[in-house]
Amino acid sequence: MTRKAERVVVVGRDAALWIVAASLQSAFGRSGVRVDAIELPSLLQEVDVYAAVPSLGALHKLLGIEESVLLAACAGVPMVGQRFSNWAKSSPPFLHGYDVERTPGGDVTFFQYWVKARLEGLKVGFEEFSLAAVAAKQGRVPFTEDDPNPSAASHGYHLHARGYAALLKQLAGRAGVRHRRGRVAGVERDGERIARVTLDDGEALEADLFVDASGTEAVLAGPANSDNFESWRQWLPCDSTLAASAQPLRPAPAFSQISAFRAGWVGLYPLQDRTAVIATWDSKSFGAAQMVESLPVLSGLAIAGDAVVTPFEAGARLRPWSGNCVAIGDSAISLEPLDAVQLHSVHVGVTQLVALFPVDADRLIEADTYNEVVLQHARNVRDFQAAHYRLNRRFDEPFWVACSPAGGFRCCSKGNRSRSRIGPRSCSAMGSPRRATIRAWTGCRRRSISRRCSSGCARWRWR
Repeated sequence: MTRKAERVVVVGRDAALWIVAASLQSAFGRSGVRVDAIELPSLLQEVDVYAAVPSLGALHKLLGIEESVLLAACAGVPMVGQRFSNWAKSSPPFLHGYDVERTPGGDVTFFQYWVKARLEGLKVGFEEFSLAAVAAKQGRVPFTEDDPNPSAASHGYHLHARGYAALLKQLAGRAGVRHRRGRVAGVERDGERIARVTLDDGEALEADLFVDASGTEAVLAGPANSDNFESWRQWLPCDSTLAASAQPLRPAPAFSQISAFRAGWVGLYPLQDRTAVIATWDSKSFGAAQMVESLPVLSGLAIAGDAVVTPFEAGARLRPWSGNCVAIGDSAISLEPLDAVQLHSVHVGVTQLVALFPVDADRLIEADTYNEVVLQHARNVRDFQAAHYRLNRRFDEPFWVACSPAGGFRCCSKGNRSRSRIGPRSCSAMGSPRRATIRAWTGCRRRSISRRCSSGCARWRWR
């Protein structure tokens, strides 16, 4: 006799919480499944941005989000690709366009024809045959809603992170998601299963299925350790990110700009009212104070306001679904913001959860399949990101030489996979870059002028 899963409790914050809650409510609300969302304090700062690939648009359609509303609420800009520069030093920049390669005929792909033509002397780059890449260079975005013969090109988005989370929260509430704010005071377990979750006000929550969308804090799934976490540091060597803002670009480009420098890369993400600047680098090669001082030069823009520095380690949980708890997003997978994947792991996780929603709340036989599919997808994304590092041609800089095959960079499909813990995402902090001073901020109270907070967060202010 099977017992239907009737209640799901999603504990998390920001966009991940509301994407999961709204998706589950949309998929199963009419069948009697109750979805409760417990909203933890937000970690988003004003400088944060989401860059999203075109697949997120399909999720928006399922959730009933109109694109005009999305762009207005999030100061959003549609984009059709990413432009990479300085990854091969003197070589010209290249564009990854968001379109699908069409087969010109038979079983041979167009790419094979292009390779043959190159061998015979063709001087035209592959991206010149990409509709999305050509559109991006012209500042155009293909729209296909009313086109009976849609093109192969599509578009993703740059979205103000706080605005996007607020929009999703409104949508989830209208869809029928029950939610409340709180903090998790305790998690009571019965073997691998979560028996109940106690909030800071003493309320105890029981459910057939719990979803952890709390980010790297992983309040339900628990801390990652050497037994359940696969580190990808040997393939994705950066361990710090910085988020800041600059003046808006006029006109706004239809692509992200990703530029390599000697210890990592800097990305420019145009929005309607500003340009989000994201830097990702190896802190052992380049200090945080040095990164802050160098950012205006590396980005080519005047930086204004605060910048938030966050430590991270790329990797994934080996079993994101354990017992009756499913970790989704940064709770399960930690990736660089390269290639616009900040929301992609959330989208993949909730899509697979909807497809593999438990038939029997007691047995949960879908967990093994879910873990296999999600982990393999995460490793595929890791390999795609790692290719940027492995194929670099910056042969005169130690960081990049170490990333290349000659420098001992391991192939993702070989070598030992070291494991370590995901560090928690930071809270906020303030300081002056001119004196390389960080003021720690724990909760709402300043602790010291010269120390970081326990999770390594830092906030800088340009003067």
